[in-house]
Amino acid sequence: MARRTRTSTLSVVLALAAACLLAQLALTPLSAAFISPRAEQKNVEVPAVLGALAALGTSLPAQASYNWVGPLTGSEICSTKPIVWLIYPLCDPVFLVSPIYLFPITLIVFGSLVTVLNLLIPATQPDEDLR
Repeated sequence: MARRTRTSTLSVVLALAAACLLAQLALTPLSAAFISPRAEQKNVEVPAVLGALAALGTSLPAQASYNWVGPLTGSEICSTKPIVWLIYPLCDPVFLVSPIYLFPITLIVFGSLVTVLNLLIPATQPDEDLR
């Protein structure tokens, strides 16, 4: 008798799930089933142009007053292509404005400062008892 109750409960649950699925399919249009409609966008180009102009405007003052001389300016090593890619800021200091060259330099400077401070100040050393 218990077996018959389980079977009828299972068929009621399956029938309810099928009814819910049919109701969902009937009420949802097929075009909006997976893709939500696009919102209308107005003047999208204006913020993009303003952002590009702001990014370009920050580099203009560095190149406008270009009379910087690096320690290796005019030397033979500044014209040798494979090595000059590593030492461009020494040949032409305007490259210090570029994030491609400025980030590694600041990483080396701050990394070495943190290392020296960790070695000089004993309070920054990890506790031996906590290992």
